[in-house]
Amino acid sequence: MQRLLFPLLILAAAAGGWWWWDGQRTSESPSDEAPVTDAAPETGKTSAETDAVPDATGQADTTAPAEGEQSTQEEDTAQAANDAADAAADAAAIAADAAAEAVQVTGEAAHPAASSAANEAEAAAEAALDAADRAAEAAAQANDPTSSAQNEAAEVAANAAREAAEATDTAADAAVTASRIESELTPEGFDAERVIELIETADIPEAQRATLKRLIESASDNPQLLQAALEQVKSVMKSN
Repeated sequence: MQRLLFPLLILAAAAGGWWWWDGQRTSESPSDEAPVTDAAPETGKTSAETDAVPDATGQADTTAPAEGEQSTQEEDTAQAANDAADAAADAAAIAADAAAEAVQVTGEAAHPAASSAANEAEAAAEAALDAADRAAEAAAQANDPTSSAQNEAAEVAANAAREAAEATDTAADAAVTASRIESELTPEGFDAERVIELIETADIPEAQRATLKRLIESASDNPQLLQAALEQVKSVMKSN
């Protein structure tokens, strides 16, 4: 009897153990499957986030060209201002050279018309230098990323460059005029008609004008007298 009970107890214990394990497995199954169930929303969330990435990327792609375009425009504006400032500086240097040449050519015994032309060249050179300074200041402002008036500064630089170029043309023309007048009052560049014209337009008494004209007419064919006659013309014109 006891031997029969022992196998029954074993079977009961085994059955109880199986029931307990099965119960445990059953109770743990939802827990085991929970991550799968929970993973679905996460997967969905990840998918949503993934779907959102192209939108963000698309937005970034839309914004990036605008920012890049603005940066390019600022660089172009600054470069234009720099070019204008360089052009103004070059023009001012040319004007200064022209004025210096005019002053050197005319000298102290210059004809009044030549002196006037040399003075005009100097004034034009000063205007060109002033324009170059303004162009440089405007270019510096156009290159300042913190400035809110870059476009206006570039325009100022461009206008200053044009003014410098115009002043340089004036200085060059005046220098040429001064040089031509002085050359005409030398034996090497002598032109009787031009010298007579200078005498006629000079601000001198009529008697002196007539005397100088006769002097030039008589010395035109006499190289030995021509130098002295021309010096006399310049002396009279300078003293009046």
